[in-house]
Amino acid sequence: MKIILYSATGSNSSERIEWLLEYNQVDYQRIEVDSNSLTTSYLSINPLGFVPSLSVDGFMLSESMAIAEYIDEQHLTTTLLGSSSQERARIRQVCEFVNSGIHAPQNRTAIKYWQPNLDESTKKVMRGRWIIESLKRLEKTLFQESQFAIGLSFSLADIYVASIYKKALQHGSEEYIAFTSHLNWLRTQEAILRAEPKT
Repeated sequence: MKIILYSATGSNSSERIEWLLEYNQVDYQRIEVDSNSLTTSYLSINPLGFVPSLSVDGFMLSESMAIAEYIDEQHLTTTLLGSSSQERARIRQVCEFVNSGIHAPQNRTAIKYWQPNLDESTKKVMRGRWIIESLKRLEKTLFQESQFAIGLSFSLADIYVASIYKKALQHGSEEYIAFTSHLNWLRTQEAILRAEPKT
């Protein structure tokens, strides 16, 4: 079986999938997609023009949540989507909020469309602020049973929450203690730290 991940350094959506693959020690080939290729040659791979994309023996898939669920269902011996129907629903709820409610509105492409005249430093401040304020709302649903986002073990929810928080820090946002504590806790777990993309 040949798995190819089309990814981009700095892409939050790509980082989620790399973390998932690395944590589960899935053998895959990573292909870096540069910004110029996103609007040219890469469109033949993914007409939507976004990363990540995944090829499994020629079967192409895009969008991080679809990819994550496919990998979890097809290729993992230990699921990161929860052990019960209720836990799976809660994990998906968190991931969907991060994916659609936090990530999408602050995406570089969306901001460029709605605010084309903003300079880059202003955009970074605005993006970071949006992420932190959104995470504060999400916090009320997290860390209820343990230091993991949902339940008692590492899940896709941890990956989505930690990755988007790291993006806020990259944009220059001040640390927020609950999510700094979460990220630091994850990094005390050797397998999680080993798998974390260094972006």
